[in-house]
Amino acid sequence: MTVMVKINERFQALHTHDTQVDWVAIQAVERDICLLYHQLADYSHVMGDLYYGDVFGLPYWEYLDVQGLTPEQRDFVRVGCLVLLFAMASDVLDGSGAYLTMDPGRYAAASAAVRSLTGLSDDVDRLAGAVRHAFAMIDAGAGTWDQPEAAMDVNDLSTWIHERFVRRYFEDRAREFSTNPYYRGQGPDDGG
Repeated sequence: MTVMVKINERFQALHTHDTQVDWVAIQAVERDICLLYHQLADYSHVMGDLYYGDVFGLPYWEYLDVQGLTPEQRDFVRVGCLVLLFAMASDVLDGSGAYLTMDPGRYAAASAAVRSLTGLSDDVDRLAGAVRHAFAMIDAGAGTWDQPEAAMDVNDLSTWIHERFVRRYFEDRAREFSTNPYYRGQGPDDGG
């Protein structure tokens, strides 16, 4: 029995040498995003108490606008990195951690990268706005523990981000398994 392995075009691109994209770095970022989403699946909001530096230690702000990716890949990386930055900011705001701000250069670079984002879809623009809002609270020295109104605002944003991006990621993946002919073993030449 011969098993035919199908390689989708995304992974075929990994093996071409005429691209400027660092595919190893992109896959490391994607891996971290998937791990983040997996860990957040146990919550109904974006929880920020994660292992920054050890597990989540990449400069995610550098991947907010990667050129050379398909639009779908670029959106996944951008959104995932914004969710990670929101989680990092939440960690600072709730007083449980300081990874994002303990290196002023790291924080300045992340803040500048988020501020520079333009031309986003409505939902992604709102997500970037949520990250900018959390960063502004950090800049003002505010913490969610000492400002109940601010805490409610951050919590509402956290819940919205979870519903719109984390939960929807899983819903979209599950739907793709049942609707895409590729996952039923049908390719373009098989009538699928």
